[in-house]
Amino acid sequence: MNNMENEKAFLPEISRQDIENAKDDAWKLIYVFLDKYFEMIENGNITGDFNEYQHTLLAYMYLDSQVCNGGFIQLINNGYGGYIFDTPFSGYLKSWGAEKTAQIVDKAKEIYIKYQEELEAEKEAEEFCGLYKKITDFEPLEEEYYKINDGETEKIKEYVENNIHNFAKIL
Repeated sequence: MNNMENEKAFLPEISRQDIENAKDDAWKLIYVFLDKYFEMIENGNITGDFNEYQHTLLAYMYLDSQVCNGGFIQLINNGYGGYIFDTPFSGYLKSWGAEKTAQIVDKAKEIYIKYQEELEAEKEAEEFCGLYKKITDFEPLEEEYYKINDGETEKIKEYVENNIHNFAKIL
């Protein structure tokens, strides 16, 4: 992304002290930034004001929280399929050093495409639960994700720390 695009992006102001206080925990540091992004969303601003780095960080949080709580089926059924699979998200993950997560996302995308209509359709709770028995293709990917996500989250944290100017203005 060029500097002109970065200037148009919403870059929240974050204090060095907040970053320093959070640096020992990957998710704590990531949430220093995400909390500012959520404030923007809650204040009625649209996510179009975010740059590709911020979108990638948001997408990573959605991926992790959804997959760890209900797998890829939950991620997709909750409306995040397009945000994860129809964007350059996995490419950014690769460039950030999270290659294993990117590989999982790429494999999950193939399954997503195969079952997209069924996964994204509105369902009653019982029908939704039935998807887990019907579509088991995601299970090996989820197991692999659980094994690697702590290490990959550390890589995301390191990328953010080394490229902080793309995520916020530091005071």
